[in-house]
Amino acid sequence: MRCPAPLRRMLAVARAEWIHNVRDRRSLAIIIALPIMLLLLYGYAIDFALDELLFAVLDEDRTEQSAELVRSMASSRYFTLVSAVGTPAEIERMIAAGRIRFGFVVPRGFGEDVSAGRAGQVQVLLDGSDSMTAGVALGYVEAIVRERQLDLIAEWAARSGVPPALIAPPIDVRTRTLYNPELKTVTFMVPGLIAVIMTMLAALLTSGCIVREREVGSFEGLAASPIAPVEIIIGKLLPYAAIAVADVILCIGVGWLVFGVYPTGSRPALLLLSGLYLVASLAIGLAISSVARTQQVATLLAFLATMLPTLLLTGFVFPLRSMPTVLQWFAQVIPATHFLKVIRGIYLKGTGLGPYTQETVALAVISLALVVLAAKSFRKSLE
Repeated sequence: MRCPAPLRRMLAVARAEWIHNVRDRRSLAIIIALPIMLLLLYGYAIDFALDELLFAVLDEDRTEQSAELVRSMASSRYFTLVSAVGTPAEIERMIAAGRIRFGFVVPRGFGEDVSAGRAGQVQVLLDGSDSMTAGVALGYVEAIVRERQLDLIAEWAARSGVPPALIAPPIDVRTRTLYNPELKTVTFMVPGLIAVIMTMLAALLTSGCIVREREVGSFEGLAASPIAPVEIIIGKLLPYAAIAVADVILCIGVGWLVFGVYPTGSRPALLLLSGLYLVASLAIGLAISSVARTQQVATLLAFLATMLPTLLLTGFVFPLRSMPTVLQWFAQVIPATHFLKVIRGIYLKGTGLGPYTQETVALAVISLALVVLAAKSFRKSLE
């Protein structure tokens, strides 16, 4: 029994489309590589359990009781002790520089209070510029303190003969949050969102500017001109850079007017680093536009090359230290990894460029490398 004619025609179209997808390397790459890449990225990068949170200790009491509490903190798999400091100001400087996530302070008299059956006070200084990590860190600290409290309650109960249920908690944790005292998510998210939005927008703006020349038929004239490839790349980059900087100013204004979040640090430094960051993002789009054959493919590649890595692998939401080492290394070549530290520092910590020399140099090197890559890609497309 023969198939009906409409069915035969539909099967013929389906067969032709299947052959096209199998033979087209780009389509095949998307079909096979995209789900694998997304699964690996999401599987490895998204981890809400934070490990090795860096912290510093100020033990002003220096008794057996304070030393035991500090040892409990340092031996936890959740924390990594960076150093013991001498003053609270040192802890605040280390938090401002991004060297630690929190500080743990044991004041004088802690051991005496605990030995006498009174509640000994300790203080936790949190970096509120990352509200999510600060909240998780505080939860871990309180859990470790509760374990130590159970040991102390058992000792007091055995010594005094009072039932453990009647003994008040022997350790009083006082929390002080720097830079974002209320741990508002919006205060933490707005600077990061500006970085994410500008990455995607900049790459999308330039991802079609060269491939569009091919589609409208003006590419041959551009290729035959005496203009060097790097000159073409920079010339195409300049107007989009101006547009992108204007968008940065627009985002800063909207963040201030709508959410009440504004940069408390150096605005000129923010604009300077934003410009450097945008050059890198624009160059990514130009490199993609140089090798893509259609604007649709260029748009898709620009989205995949910017949006997903910026969201998952830069510390925007998930701390880098909770990711595998390979992903931490890969994150260092993503411009947003370095820019997020700068913009959050300027927004929330009130800093300038001083603490971010390393990030500034990294952004400059990455931007230069990406512009060169875009020029090389364009030269290959002329051949």
